[in-house]
Amino acid sequence: MTGTGTAGDGAAGLAAAVPRASVVFDVTVFVLGAAAALERARRWSDSGAHHELLPALAVCLPLGWVLSRFPMRVSRGADGVAVPFESLLLVYLLTTVPRATAVLAWSVTVVAAYLTDRLDWQTRLVNTGSALLSSVAATLALSAVAGDQPVSARQLLAVLTGAGAYYACDYAVSAASVSTSRRGSWWREVRNPGGLLGLALFLVVATLGYLAAAVQLTMPAWTALLMLVPILAVVVAASASRTSEDRRTQQHQLFRASVEVHDASTREDLLDALQRHGAAVVSSGRLAIRGTPPGAGEVGRRLPAADPALWLVTGIPRSQASRRYDEAALESLASLGAAALERVVLTEAVEHRAGHDELTGLPNRRSLATRLAAALAPGAAGGGATVLFVDLDGFKTVNDELGHAAGDELLTAVAGRLREAVGDGGTGHRLGGDEFAVLLAGQDVAVAAGVCDRVVTALRAPFALLAGPATIGASVGAATGAPGDDPDALLSHADRAMYRAKRAGGRRAVLADREPAPQPSSSSPEER
Repeated sequence: MTGTGTAGDGAAGLAAAVPRASVVFDVTVFVLGAAAALERARRWSDSGAHHELLPALAVCLPLGWVLSRFPMRVSRGADGVAVPFESLLLVYLLTTVPRATAVLAWSVTVVAAYLTDRLDWQTRLVNTGSALLSSVAATLALSAVAGDQPVSARQLLAVLTGAGAYYACDYAVSAASVSTSRRGSWWREVRNPGGLLGLALFLVVATLGYLAAAVQLTMPAWTALLMLVPILAVVVAASASRTSEDRRTQQHQLFRASVEVHDASTREDLLDALQRHGAAVVSSGRLAIRGTPPGAGEVGRRLPAADPALWLVTGIPRSQASRRYDEAALESLASLGAAALERVVLTEAVEHRAGHDELTGLPNRRSLATRLAAALAPGAAGGGATVLFVDLDGFKTVNDELGHAAGDELLTAVAGRLREAVGDGGTGHRLGGDEFAVLLAGQDVAVAAGVCDRVVTALRAPFALLAGPATIGASVGAATGAPGDDPDALLSHADRAMYRAKRAGGRRAVLADREPAPQPSSSSPEER
C-alpha cells in the first residue's frame, strides 16, 4: 500500500472507536477491488492463455508474500509514505506474459499476500482493494503507451507511465482512507511531504521489474535469477531503513506526547493526546486505552493513578525486538500519563474547591456570579435566568441549642433537600452561613413558583440529626432577569423579595415584581 500516515502500516491509526464512515469506505474499496479481480478472471478464462498462469503464480506468490512484508517507508516529520516492492512483480508480469494472465496472477498474489498480513482486518481490506484497483489503472495506462517491442525505450516509457498511474491511484485511495479514519482533510493527507519522493522510489522499483523482464526476454532464462541479488539487497536495505525510520518517528511522537499531555488541562484531553501520539509510538501503529487488561495477542501496561483502572494496549508485533521496544514505549507512555494525570486530578480538585462549598458540596457564591453573568450576557441563549434567594428560618436556634456540629449536619441535609427540590431544572448554591440560592434557566414565573413551593415544603419537614430532631423553615425570594440585565440588580431584587417573605412571617416564598432590571451603566459617578 502506498499509504500516507503514521509509523504503523495501513490506512489509519487505531482509535478507541473507529468512525463508521471509515469502515464503510474501506469495505467499499475492497468490494470494488474484488469486483475488478473477478472481471479479470473472466477475461483470462475467455483469453485461452491458460498454460502460463501456473508458472507465473509459482514465481509471484512466494516473492509477493516476502516483498509485501518489507515496504520502504519515506517519512518527513511525523507522517510517511510506504513504497511497496511487490509492485515490481506487476511490471514483470505485464512485460513477459499476456496481460489477461498477468493481471489475474497479480490479483491472486495481492489477495494472498495482503489478506494474510498481521494488520487489523480493516487495513487488510483497504490495502487489498486499493492494490487491485490501482493495478487496473496501471494496466490501462501501460497498454495505452506500449508498442510492439517488449524491450524498447517506448516499453520503458509505458512501464513508467503505468507505475505512475498505479502510484497515483493507490496514493489517492490511501489518503482518503487515512483522512476518513482521522476525521480530517483528504487534501492534507495528499500533501504529505514524502509523496513526491515516494513516487520517485516507486518508479525505481518498477524499473527493477522491467529490468528483470528484459533480462529474461533477451538472455538465457537462468540469468533472470541474477535479478534476485539486487532485489534482495534493496529489500534488506529497505528493512533496515524502515526500522531506523520507525524508531526515529516513534521517538519524535513520544516527545510530542510528553509535551501535549503536560499541557492537557482535562482528563479527556490528556487521554486523547496519549492515545493519538501513542498510536504512532508503538510498532503496530495502533493503541487502545481501555478498562480491561491485554488479552491474547496483545501487550499492555496499566496506567498508574487512573481511577477507575485504565490500560494502554497494543497488538504484539512480529519480531521480539519490536516487542521489547513496544513494552519499553508503553512503560514510558504509562509513566508520562500517570504524572500528567496526577497533575490534572490535582488541578481539577483545586478548581472544584474554588467553586464549591466545602461543607455541603454545593457550588458557592463565586460559581453563582459566574453562571448568572453568562446567563444574562447580551444575546445569551436560554432566555435569561431566575434567581431564588433562600434564607433559613430558625437555624440560629438549632445551632445554639444543639451545637455547631449539629448546625453543620443540618446545613448538609438542607443542601441535599435543596438538590431534590430543584431537580435537573436548576442548580443550588450555598452563599455562606444559612443563606442559599437557586439558579433556574429562563424566566418562566410558573416554573419559578413551583420550585419555590417545593423548596419551602422540603425545608419545613423535620430533620433527624444525631444530636436530636430539628425543625426549621425557609424564606424564599425570587426574581427573573432577561439577557442584558444587570446581574447585581437581579440579585438585589431576589434579596429584597426574600426579606419581604421573612417580614411576612417566614416559611414562604415571594416573587419580586417583574420590573425591568437596570442595565449596566457606563456613566460617570457624577452622572449617576
